[in-house]
Amino acid sequence: METLPSYERATTAPDLLDLVASYIPVKDWPRCCLVDSRFYGQFAPRLWQDPLVTIRCLGLHPNDDLAWYRRFINRHVKAARLETRHYVRSLDFRNFALRASGLYSSEASERAISESFKYLPQLFPGLICLFVDGHPELNPESLATATRTSSQSLQLLDLARCPYELTPKFFSSNLFGSLVYLDLSFIPGSVKTAVLSSLNPDTLPELRVLRVAGREMDNPAASLLFRTFRSQLWSLDLSNNKLGDGIIDELVEHCISPSTFHTDARFDIEGRLILPKEIGSRKYGPFEFFEESERSKHERDLERYLSDSPFYSQRADQTEVQEWQAIRPDGLAPLRHDDVNTAKRFLLSESLSATPDSLDSRGSGLTHLYLNGNKFTVPGIERLIRTSRGRLEHLECDSCLCTPTSPQTGQNLKSARLLGFLGSTPLFRPVVSSAIRSLRVHHSLVTQVLSISMEGLLSKSAARLAEGQLFKSIRRAYPLALAPDTNPRITSLTLTNIPAHSTGPVIEQLIRFLDLACVQQKAIRHAETLFSGRGSSVLKGLRHIRLELEPSFSDNNSVISTSSDVDFDKLLDPAEENFSQESTSSYFDDDVSFGITSRSTPKKAQVKPCKVPSSADNYPRWTSGRLKSPPYSEVSSEYMTCHVDAADSWSGNFYSVPVWIGPGHIGPHAAVNEYMWNVQDPNLRTDIGPATPNHIAAGVPPMTYIFYAAWEAMIIPKSSAIREAVKSSIVFRDVAGAIKEYRIRTKGTEEHWDGKLELVRTG
Repeated sequence: METLPSYERATTAPDLLDLVASYIPVKDWPRCCLVDSRFYGQFAPRLWQDPLVTIRCLGLHPNDDLAWYRRFINRHVKAARLETRHYVRSLDFRNFALRASGLYSSEASERAISESFKYLPQLFPGLICLFVDGHPELNPESLATATRTSSQSLQLLDLARCPYELTPKFFSSNLFGSLVYLDLSFIPGSVKTAVLSSLNPDTLPELRVLRVAGREMDNPAASLLFRTFRSQLWSLDLSNNKLGDGIIDELVEHCISPSTFHTDARFDIEGRLILPKEIGSRKYGPFEFFEESERSKHERDLERYLSDSPFYSQRADQTEVQEWQAIRPDGLAPLRHDDVNTAKRFLLSESLSATPDSLDSRGSGLTHLYLNGNKFTVPGIERLIRTSRGRLEHLECDSCLCTPTSPQTGQNLKSARLLGFLGSTPLFRPVVSSAIRSLRVHHSLVTQVLSISMEGLLSKSAARLAEGQLFKSIRRAYPLALAPDTNPRITSLTLTNIPAHSTGPVIEQLIRFLDLACVQQKAIRHAETLFSGRGSSVLKGLRHIRLELEPSFSDNNSVISTSSDVDFDKLLDPAEENFSQESTSSYFDDDVSFGITSRSTPKKAQVKPCKVPSSADNYPRWTSGRLKSPPYSEVSSEYMTCHVDAADSWSGNFYSVPVWIGPGHIGPHAAVNEYMWNVQDPNLRTDIGPATPNHIAAGVPPMTYIFYAAWEAMIIPKSSAIREAVKSSIVFRDVAGAIKEYRIRTKGTEEHWDGKLELVRTG
C-alpha cells in the first residue's frame, strides 16, 4: 500500500513543471537549469542524478570518456557546492571508459577512474547506486575503507564480472548497511567464506535481491547461504553454478514462506490437490493427486480467465491480510521485476518523487528464483515446484537433465544426454503454481522435443533422432504440452535452447502454441465482454513470448560409421544385452503370434526362463494374449502391493501402497501397453508415484500409483531409431524463418496474436 501524501502536498496544487519535466529531452536540461531557481530545483537533480549516463546522452564520444571524467572529478566536482554534489545518486560505469585503445596509461595521473574510486562516497554523499560490472579499471576493494561524509549508504551495488577477488570481510563496512540489491555474479572468490564473514543478515539487514551466478558454488555452500539468509530475500540468482537436486529441500525449507497458496476455493474451475496419508518418496516429495471437477477438465471454460475474488474480512477494521493468512495473488497486479535496470529506475525515481521503495519485500520468502545452467534433474525441479506451495512468481531453469531408467540394466541411460522437461506441464497449472507470472524454461515444455547429445553422434543426426522416434515416444507417454490456457496467469514465457533448424516438429509445435495464444486472446476478449459490469476482473493472459534460438549445427563431432559393424545397442548402453526370439515366448499365452514364423520353444529353454523379458526390440511382437511373467503370473488383479523402505520414504516411515500394473492384455492405449511390458522387468518396478494428469491422459486410471521407472523407460531411443536417424536425409528448415513467415501470413487477420514476440539468437 502506498504511503499517504503529506498535508502540504495534498492541499497544494501540482506544479506544472512536475508534470512536464519527465518529457523534456536530456539535451535541454542544462539550459532549463539557467532559467530561474524554480527550474533549477526541478532540473538540476535530473542533470546530476546519473552523470555518466547523462553525459553520454549529451553527446560524449566513448573515446573522450577518460578525459571528460578527469575534468569532471578534478575541476567540476571540486568547484561544486555540497548540495549540488548531493544530487549525484548513481554512478554507472557499465558502458563508460571501457575501450582499451591507449586510454589506460601506466602513469598514476592517467588512471583517473581508479584513483578517484575510493573517494566516491566522500565526493558524492547522496550516492545510492553504483555499477562496476566488470570494468577493467575499478577495484571495489577500496570501497570497504572509503570515508563517508553522511549517513547515506549504498542501496544498489553491481559488481558482476569484476576481475578482483573481494576480501571475506568486504561487506563489514557501514557503506553497505542499507544494500537492497547486490550482484556478485561471475567474480572470483568463495561465496561460503564471504557468507561466514560478512555476506549475511548481520551486516546486510536490508538485502532483498541477491545474484551469485557463476561462482562455482556447490551444494554445501548453497546450503549455508540458505540457512543464513532464510526468508529475508525475495529474489535469488543461483545460475551457472554446480548445484544439484540435493539442495532443493533446504531451499524450500529455509527460503520459501511456509504458508501455502494452494486452495480449494476454485475447485470447480481449477481442480484441487489431494495429499494421501502424508506419504511420499525422497525423489518425488509428498505424494499428491490432481482431483478434477467436471469443469476443470475443459480448457474452454471462460471463468478460468477471471481473477480471484478480493480478500474480505469479518471485521470492519481489518483491511489487510494477517501474518497467519495466505491469500494467493489475484493475478492482476503487474509482475514485480528484479532486473538491475528496473531496480535503478525505481531507486532514482524515489529520489525525485516520494515514490515508495518498490524493491522492498511485499511478503516473506523467495518469489523469484534463477536456476539456469546447473545440474538439476527433472524430478528435482518438479519436487521444487510441488513443495514450494505455489509461492514462486518468476522461475528460470533453462536446462534440466532427464534421467530415465534403462531397461535390462536398471541403470541410467549411458552415452546419451537428454535435456528438457518430461511430463511437467500439469505442475504449472494454477492449482499448483498459484502465483506464477513469468517463466523461462527449456523449449521442450511446449514442443515436447528434448535436446539430445550422444557420444559419436553428429549434431544433425541427434536432432533427427530427437524430432523422430524420441518425439513420438514422448507424445505417446506424455500427451500434455504446455499451452497458454494451462495457466492464464502466466503473462511472460521464454523458451530456451530452441534448435536453429528443425525437421518439422519444433516448428509445428511452436506455431501451434502461437495459434493457441491467439485462441486465448479471443477467449479473454469474449470473457471481458461477457463479465463486464459484474464486478469481476479478467486476467490478461500470455502477452510476451521470447524464443531463444541456439547457433546452427556444428559438425565437429566425430563421425559415426553407418556400416553394419557398429553396435548401436552398446552405444546406448554398454551393459545392454539382446534377447533371442526363444527367450520371449514363455512370457505370453500360447496363442501369441510371433509373425511369419512360429516355432515351439525347446524344453531346455523352458527349464530356466529368463526373468527379464523386456528387451525393447521384442516389445512389438506382443500382439495378443496375457503376459505370463511376474508380476502378472503372481497376481490376477491389476494391482500389486509394494513396500517402500524408510530410507526411500519422504517422511522416513515404512509404508505400503497398491501399484497399478494394468490387466496384462493389449488395450487401446499404446503407452499403457508398453508400460505393462516394461513392468515385467524387475529393475523397472521402482520409483513409485501417483498418476499425474499426463499419465491419465495416456490411459492410466485416476488416483492410482504407478512405477515411474517403467513408464519413463518407453522414451529411451531404440538402437534401430539411432540407425534410422544416422541414415536419414530429412531436410532441415530454418526455425526463425518459419516463425517469421507465419507471423507475416497471419498479420492483419483474426488469427494474429498481438502480444510481443521476440526471436533471439543466443551465442
